[in-house]
Amino acid sequence: MRIPTIKNPKILYLSRGRGFSHAMYDLLILGELENMNKDLSILVASYDKGYIYFLNNGIKAFNLELRQEDELSLKAGFRIWSLIRKFKPNLVVADEVFIALHITKALKIPSILITHWFFETFSEKHPIIPAVKKANHVIFVDTPEFHSIPFDFGVPLTFVGPVIKEFDYTLKDRNKARDELGIERKDKVILVTTGGRHKDRNKLLEISIEVFKELQGKNLKLILLTGDLLEEYKKKFGDDDSIIIKDYDWKMDRLMVASDLVICKGTFMTTWELAYLGVPSISVPDLSNPVDQVHTYRMAENDLTIRIDPRKLNKSVLLEAVKKELNSKVRNAEILKNSRRFMNGRGQEEAAEEINYFISRIYK
Repeated sequence: MRIPTIKNPKILYLSRGRGFSHAMYDLLILGELENMNKDLSILVASYDKGYIYFLNNGIKAFNLELRQEDELSLKAGFRIWSLIRKFKPNLVVADEVFIALHITKALKIPSILITHWFFETFSEKHPIIPAVKKANHVIFVDTPEFHSIPFDFGVPLTFVGPVIKEFDYTLKDRNKARDELGIERKDKVILVTTGGRHKDRNKLLEISIEVFKELQGKNLKLILLTGDLLEEYKKKFGDDDSIIIKDYDWKMDRLMVASDLVICKGTFMTTWELAYLGVPSISVPDLSNPVDQVHTYRMAENDLTIRIDPRKLNKSVLLEAVKKELNSKVRNAEILKNSRRFMNGRGQEEAAEEINYFISRIYK
């Protein structure tokens, strides 16, 4: 059946609301897509942390009013179905909003899935897999060297590489970043960021502080990003001038390049951004997140981060890793060189090209 030509195709872009990472790279893809094709009418929809990120960045988005825990529920399905019926899109782009793919298939609306992992830890019988197979196309925002296809999806697939924004700060701006943050240029700086979802973030923060105390010298500074634990840690360490405590910082690239080392939970976006900037990192992934488990293994294998199994995390293990990174004189250059083997900084542009080509090919 030939689909009739339409002049201004409408795209419903569904961004996963679990954490900020999906909204961060979706915003970059959307920017490229809108610049590429001014005739597109795009409605962005998200929920929870994703919706907050769009809101904080001045992007008008539809709030699906879902919690992270609801994203595979009947409530999520009903709200997405209602939005599709109202907006009547010609294409649905779903960044890991898996339930939407069942709906688009039933309504005979073309769909594209955006994802950054191959569900390597899932069996083919996992409930997400049938949804993936209902997409018309899959855009993979990572490097193919880091992944193996565990079974046949039966869906066309395109690797576009990691999505990396154009940073306002790079390592060349370290002095400027430190001046703005009130940090001495001669200091050794350790940044600890655990994110809002990390189940063991208290443990990671506490052990990081223990390691800092063990290392503590006149020119050592610790920055803690604590999220909603801000008041708790301010009460504990607010009087210590060597520790900076913040809940979050929207200028993360400034914090990253100001730091000699970042201890993090090893999320997909954070590890790639640190690698692209050439900043050494120690990743302690959340055991409940299979994506980060797989990804940090690959990053560590390619010398882009040091990975610590959270089950083995203790003061001595972390201290050894911190000393190794802080004492290296060449890690910045090594990481920069290694990262360029896998990424060209054009992931968002190539993803937008795929979406634009897909809809132009269908509605020609």
